[in-house]
Amino acid sequence: MEFTKSIWSIRFNLFVCGAATMALEIMGSRLLAPVFGDSVFVWGSIIGVVMTSLALGYYLGGNMADRQPSFRNFSLIILAAGIFTVLIPISSPIVLELVIHSGLGDRYGPLLATALLLAVPTTLLGMISPYSIRLAAKNLVTVGGISGSLYSISTGGSIFGTFFTVFVLIPEFGVRSIFFSIGIVLVAISIIGFTRMERIFVIFIAATLMMPSSNVLLGTLTLYSGNLVYQKDTPYNSLNVVDDANRGVRTLWLNSMPHSAMYLNGSSNSVFLYIDYFHIAFAFNPDIRSVLFIGGGGFSAPKKFLEDYPQVTVDVVEIDPDVVKTAKQYFSVHDDLRLRIFNEDGRRFLSQSSEKYDLIVLDAYSKTYVPFHLMTEEFFKLIDQHLNPNGLVASNMISSLVGDTSDLLRAEYKTVNQTYPKTIYLFTTTSNSLSQVQNIVLVAQKSNDHYNKTELVNRALDAPKRGDVLAKYVATVYDSEVNAKDVPILTDDYAPAQSLLNPVTGAPYEGGESILPRSTLSPLVIGGVWIAMLVALYLFSSRIGAWFRSSGGEGEERRE
Repeated sequence: MEFTKSIWSIRFNLFVCGAATMALEIMGSRLLAPVFGDSVFVWGSIIGVVMTSLALGYYLGGNMADRQPSFRNFSLIILAAGIFTVLIPISSPIVLELVIHSGLGDRYGPLLATALLLAVPTTLLGMISPYSIRLAAKNLVTVGGISGSLYSISTGGSIFGTFFTVFVLIPEFGVRSIFFSIGIVLVAISIIGFTRMERIFVIFIAATLMMPSSNVLLGTLTLYSGNLVYQKDTPYNSLNVVDDANRGVRTLWLNSMPHSAMYLNGSSNSVFLYIDYFHIAFAFNPDIRSVLFIGGGGFSAPKKFLEDYPQVTVDVVEIDPDVVKTAKQYFSVHDDLRLRIFNEDGRRFLSQSSEKYDLIVLDAYSKTYVPFHLMTEEFFKLIDQHLNPNGLVASNMISSLVGDTSDLLRAEYKTVNQTYPKTIYLFTTTSNSLSQVQNIVLVAQKSNDHYNKTELVNRALDAPKRGDVLAKYVATVYDSEVNAKDVPILTDDYAPAQSLLNPVTGAPYEGGESILPRSTLSPLVIGGVWIAMLVALYLFSSRIGAWFRSSGGEGEERRE
């Protein structure tokens, strides 16, 4: 048998694993709350699954320790626990969607979700305690003292993990970052038991898991393919116009993200499908005459409205004058008596304008940036003042419907609900999958009329243009209740839009483009805080233990 590592390493790893176990248990509730709430069924499922997994882990760890008592295998268990922990936030949207469709409801759904997400890493962490006793005990004479000492250390780690997670991590950081940080810490301490080459391999695995996709660096450095037609750095954006000859498409890129596109053959069809969803407004009000777009880009949506509806006048507010110039020069935006363009911030424009509209379209958000002042309760009350009695507001959001990538959408839904409590609708544009990050169009109606899916489809068929197409779009309405209890109402005083957006920035979207997520650094920082706190606490407790041993005679260390 090989015992190449000191009792210090065993104790420290055990302390960390104890802390990680309790952190996972507490954070499990944060994953389930957006879907199942904070009910007794959620907490009962978490406690039951964790205790069952730990019991299984104790059994498996003890048997494995008797057969293969090596510090390397001990480290491999910790490494596996770390990898499965990192996978929790990555897989949670899909798992939650699966559970929602299973039909188990709010009573048994949390049990299945908890088992799928937490059972494996918790079982692996449960294996650590019996394995550490086998490695530390040199003979039967001292096994009682060793086991008591190690279980005490593990419990101390659990106490630390509980307090640190509840009072430090949850108030300051996002759910995904905390889960990643726990996994990083476990992977970091596991490398103590490996050779140099094995450590390099482990670090590579951890770095790969932290990335949203395998080509993330390519996605960051070379985000577009095609011929660069025009490029300029404006006061607001890094602007690029790119022609893709293979697709016959010209795309406007702002800050390395595609914002507008048009076909080069003169077709007025929308390249990005979500643009067409703005026409859903005619299913609610077929008599729309005046439309305001906040966010111009390449003017794809305004141009289509002007072409399809001769009775409609369009105002466009775009904050960046260079974007407007680019749209006119490269995206076929021509002078039109029915089109007015304003170079101004959208909220400032509304604050100074007395105009009223039948439809206000918000298309100023992107995957990586959300102007928080265009998402608050005060802003939507301002919009309401500029809507005619049958007016609507349509907002393009990039989000999912479940998982941590739904936080911003659910917060916006809750915020809009303060102004329009009965008439909010969500339409998915790419997939019926609840976990898919995609364009989701939020529509809110000023009147108190509310329509179910069948009524919306029938109204869409009677729309003034392309009724059959609009009927397909409105059929994607999300007709389940949106659980927004755990997200804030966005106000001018408190609108943490960027922290809510962070999980989305690492997810594949709209044809597969992805970027380096802003949250990649955050888990590393949190992981560093974890390790610093754990080392400091362990060293402090070791000094206390050494003082007691020196005061009480020969201690455990000498017997070993």
